[in-house]
Amino acid sequence: MRGRHFPGKGWLSLLLAAVLCLLSGCSKAESIRMDLSRQVTSLDPQFSTSWESQVVMLNLFEGLLLRQGNGELIPGAAESYQVSADGLTYTFQLRRDGVWNDGSLRNGIDPTPVTAKDFVFSFHRIFDPEVPSPWAGDFQAIKNSQEVLSGELPKSQLGVRAAGDYTLIITLSEPSSILLEQLAGPGALPCNEEFFLSTWARYGQGIGQILGNGPFRLSSWDQEALVLAPSSFYSGEQEVLCPSVILYTGRAGEKGTTEWDLFLKGKSDFCQATTRQAVEAEEKGFPLVLADETVWALVFRQEEGEPLANREIRRALALSVDPDSFGDRVPELFGRTNSLIPRTASLMGEGYHDLASSQPISFDPEAARAALEEGFTQLGIEALPKLTLLLPKSAELDALGGYLQKLWQQELRQTINLEVIEDEEFQKRISAGEFQLAITSLSREGGTPMGALSAFTGGNSRNVANYCNPEFDALLAKAQSAADLRGAAAACAEGEGLLLSDGAAVPLLTQQGYCAMSKDLQGLDYRADRILFSGAYRGGQAPTSTPSPPAG
Repeated sequence: MRGRHFPGKGWLSLLLAAVLCLLSGCSKAESIRMDLSRQVTSLDPQFSTSWESQVVMLNLFEGLLLRQGNGELIPGAAESYQVSADGLTYTFQLRRDGVWNDGSLRNGIDPTPVTAKDFVFSFHRIFDPEVPSPWAGDFQAIKNSQEVLSGELPKSQLGVRAAGDYTLIITLSEPSSILLEQLAGPGALPCNEEFFLSTWARYGQGIGQILGNGPFRLSSWDQEALVLAPSSFYSGEQEVLCPSVILYTGRAGEKGTTEWDLFLKGKSDFCQATTRQAVEAEEKGFPLVLADETVWALVFRQEEGEPLANREIRRALALSVDPDSFGDRVPELFGRTNSLIPRTASLMGEGYHDLASSQPISFDPEAARAALEEGFTQLGIEALPKLTLLLPKSAELDALGGYLQKLWQQELRQTINLEVIEDEEFQKRISAGEFQLAITSLSREGGTPMGALSAFTGGNSRNVANYCNPEFDALLAKAQSAADLRGAAAACAEGEGLLLSDGAAVPLLTQQGYCAMSKDLQGLDYRADRILFSGAYRGGQAPTSTPSPPAG
């Protein structure tokens, strides 16, 4: 058995740190403030997939493992784990001092222990055949998962079981090189069955309907903001240094105010920034951290009964695009890319593009014309109906959009209209699928190649292209359960090649992401798909620890 043991910290050191802090008069810590782009409507880890909800959940809950901003896996609810020689059995030993945040110091109520059964229940929810979780695809390597998901086997036959209160055993049908990384994600966070049933199908939808086991608890949640306060009962490795985290959800967008405006006015401490904004932040002396890159692609909406649902029509338009001739039509803050997967994507800390290469679709006007004629024949038409290319105003892609119009007219003798609209309206139309062609940033998840490609899986709410290909879905599943990283990367590369050859999207540009921080913010653990607030603080010298207010 290959094993790893994590050193524990325990209750005593936390209490001692709090006492020392009070006695020594440690520096006053201030709340950390941040604006979220959208309202948080649910905090159910097994079903909430928005970036905003994940920011909150990964601070309210603690999974078996934690993934830091540098990609390193550290102890969470598990103090150690072992992997069998054949790579099929993972045995986790949970901390015996891990508890749910349902106790009350004021009323002398002890918190409920976190047990292996809480993790078993989470996976039973993920593979519920009646209401399957969007995270089910991440854990297809678990033994009997597909049979349970289809209803062929009961949940009790799923390869996740408790061997006592503090031992969790996960059995796979085949080895997975990335299981540990996936276990650090939001889908694998624990869920207490008794509390879940007590919410009467409203779990995660309100402040009294969520129960976490992490370093923070939810102290308030309304239309204006969510407020996280340190948990009085948390005993894990994360030491909370700030008195609270205020996540505003109602400020940005009011009277044209943006998250960036609020940051520059000193009303928030952390903000995602475009390259142009990053330059402005640097000039003003704000610290910057790199975020994941964003890929911008030409996406074709495949609506049933419409011409772009035809593979040959899409291929004709895609093969007419000549990226090598873009020249100065690419805005200065963008770069060229041949891949739908960001250059920053990684697998267990290794760069994806070091493990596999992209398979770009090449400019081929002769093949484009042949594909167009074949598409016309299949559809029984002689010309394309009115089609419109949609662009977001702030991206300044007008020149590039106009050039694509020219290429389609020149190579295919087809006229495509161009519409440039405000960002908010653009996002609404993209999310609702109310477009035909668009140059848009691609959704990504988890910083992995699978996360980038999952935006094209069948049934995914983020699948703005409405692409549906079981062969592609099978390749992504193969990547999730590959025995080694190169196998996972190879399956992703094959899946991307299929997307490109099907004309689902054409990768065009890449944009480096940044985050700007207030000058007195320290210790924030940031990665594009997660923010851990526990070690962050404001107001000068770091406090030894932040005493928690009484729970309840």
